[in-house]
Amino acid sequence: MPLDDWINKEPKQFEYFHRLMGYIMLSLLIIVYHYTQPDTQYQIYIPVFLLVVLLISPKLSHWLIYRFNTKAKRTVMFVGDLIVIAVMLSAMHLDLVLTFLAIFVLLYTAISNKISFLMVSLACLIGLVVFYFCTIFIFGFHEYFEQTSSELTVLGFICLITYFGVGSFYQRNHTHSLMKKKDHYFDQMNRYMEFANQLSRYAPVQLWQSIMKGESEAKIEYKRKKLTIFFSDIQGFTELSETLIPDDLAFLLNDYLSHMTEIAKQYEATVDKFMGDAILIFFGDPHSQGVEQDAKICLEMAMVMRQQMKLLRERWIKMGYPPLHIRMGISTGYCHVGNYGATHRMAYTIVGRDANLAARLQSAAEVDEILISDDTHQLIKNDYLCAPKAPIYLKGIKGPVRTWQVMEKYTSKKADYQRWFDYEYKGFHLLLNMDEVQNFEYPELILVLEKMIKRLQTQQKMTNSEGIVKLNLEDEVIVED
Repeated sequence: MPLDDWINKEPKQFEYFHRLMGYIMLSLLIIVYHYTQPDTQYQIYIPVFLLVVLLISPKLSHWLIYRFNTKAKRTVMFVGDLIVIAVMLSAMHLDLVLTFLAIFVLLYTAISNKISFLMVSLACLIGLVVFYFCTIFIFGFHEYFEQTSSELTVLGFICLITYFGVGSFYQRNHTHSLMKKKDHYFDQMNRYMEFANQLSRYAPVQLWQSIMKGESEAKIEYKRKKLTIFFSDIQGFTELSETLIPDDLAFLLNDYLSHMTEIAKQYEATVDKFMGDAILIFFGDPHSQGVEQDAKICLEMAMVMRQQMKLLRERWIKMGYPPLHIRMGISTGYCHVGNYGATHRMAYTIVGRDANLAARLQSAAEVDEILISDDTHQLIKNDYLCAPKAPIYLKGIKGPVRTWQVMEKYTSKKADYQRWFDYEYKGFHLLLNMDEVQNFEYPELILVLEKMIKRLQTQQKMTNSEGIVKLNLEDEVIVED
């Protein structure tokens, strides 16, 4: 197998190959030292010791990774390498050049394997113990730091340069390979994110984010929650579709839906679905700010949509299109919300009476009117001015339904929109409950109040500032002297 194939292996395989290469170089140095130096006895057996270590190291490496982790394996193998170096230095009696070369190799190994300073210090202490043990019991004491022979010096530097060169070459290639993989994975991640962003447009953004964060799963399940449901459509859009060409119709529809969806996004609403020109939106799932606050936010969103529709209508008229108007219905109640369908194709939607009620209220609403149910009115009546409407019968809903027309949001002068009037003062008592008054009764009440005002104005003219009835000119009596 070529050298490049060995060098370009995976890190675990290259680590063993690099260790094998280093031990072969140590064996070569020991053999040359044995035959070039006097008074050598057991040094020739060190290559056998290195062979045993090489045979044991793969199994030891796998066991350490399985039992502990990669960091522990690197630390233990570094300690093993240091023990081997200690045995070699003891056999060579701390030959001057070879000792410094061995120190350089140990530093290189510690840095490349990211061994902590504490473990390096502990390993050096272990190596020192092994060195003196081998010196005392095996190789004996001799002159230390003697001048190295020319053969060993040249061979040592050749081995050092080869060992460092192969390691550096692998690190460079491995780093380049990792960068290529990183770029590839980064491109793939961007590609998948782009696909995810495109697919997310077919589902509510809250649901998509919840799935991406791992907070929910794409499986068939549902739950019962109290929601505020919004339903709207464009009045007369079906008839308009028969008179416009498809391109103009698509332009109007997409322009309308894009603006309404952007408003819904600003208010963190869950856009359920588009049904032609109709939009189904609800508040309360996956995220909720409380039933009452959800209803208030929904009303505010509806009023902004109505204002936006006014701007769109003016722009469309200037472009030559007919004026279009919006109708909106809002209800609040318990619904089942979740994923419905099959395992391979499902939809996140709501099911329940109040979902149908919102659609029926929208159908019953007048042009540019926001019609809400009584349950919704109870939640928002302190913040919005609403006019009661006569109870109506809606298809699919049992019994009459009490509805309210949303007029506007209360200003800082809330007294101008108060629902109760209870005023009593010396023969005058006014009790008015606006919640009990129907809109068709307003003219009659205004007429009664106007008659009362005229009567008070007449009485005011008949009396002076002191409350005494004024006399007419013919009523005055002139006394002559």
